[in-house]
Amino acid sequence: MLSMVREFGLTLDRPRTPAGGAFRWDTALPAVGGGLVSRVRRWLGPAVGTPTVFHITHHKAGSQWVNRVLHALAYDRLVLPEAGDAQFFRKPLVPGKVYPTVYVTREQFETATLPPNSRWFVVIRDLRDTLISGYFSIKHSHAMEEEADLQLRARLHDSSFEDGMLHLLDHWLPERAAVQESWANGPDDALKYEDILARDEEILGRVLIGHCRLAITPERLKEVVLANRFEARAGRKRGEEDVKSHERKGVAGDWRNHFTDSFAKAFKARYGELLVATGYEKNGRW
Repeated sequence: MLSMVREFGLTLDRPRTPAGGAFRWDTALPAVGGGLVSRVRRWLGPAVGTPTVFHITHHKAGSQWVNRVLHALAYDRLVLPEAGDAQFFRKPLVPGKVYPTVYVTREQFETATLPPNSRWFVVIRDLRDTLISGYFSIKHSHAMEEEADLQLRARLHDSSFEDGMLHLLDHWLPERAAVQESWANGPDDALKYEDILARDEEILGRVLIGHCRLAITPERLKEVVLANRFEARAGRKRGEEDVKSHERKGVAGDWRNHFTDSFAKAFKARYGELLVATGYEKNGRW
């Protein structure tokens, strides 16, 4: 009898996402709850086979924020990021591990041989804010080691703001846009950085506990989320800017403070359709 009950519990706890472990809002189980499923799961423990977890994103989409959360929650399982995503592209993927900040397109991800019971979630950000954040990070705060990065920083210091932005628009943003475009309108529900910023505990709970099955309590998640909010990390209120800090401003929509009409026109010409495809705009009239 006990074995039958346990098998029922494992059935409840098996992946409820589409094939392959893609995150979907309508199938991801909530992080907390008092229903029968939640009570049975807590009594029976986790499902057999620890999921392998991939945090897929692009630069300046809160990647280091989520990375810090995963460090605090699952450090013993982490595969630390390496330059050029070598940990993903050039090394065997280890079952049961957690891979934060994997900067890959869907096509690149789908060429990998994933361990059984892999789960992943995708985080994107408004490309306009991505560009603004990238500009200040490259110019002031990001740790630079590669010669090409140092040359890019020097170019931004030697250029006007708009000329520097135009250079990044053509030579830095395309790689980040390619990640977004590849994951748009697919089987995965891409999580927006802006939504996580507004509802961090709720969304990260659904993703990390409900979908990725991290063996943590909601109380532990809340503790880590609070410790990694902008105010706790930066010692400033969100919106108070320090251009030389990696936690520069901590708000969404800052692009409106920097885009001129002429620059907005240049941006629309390149990425206006992608803003619509990712749900950041309804049309080109912004």
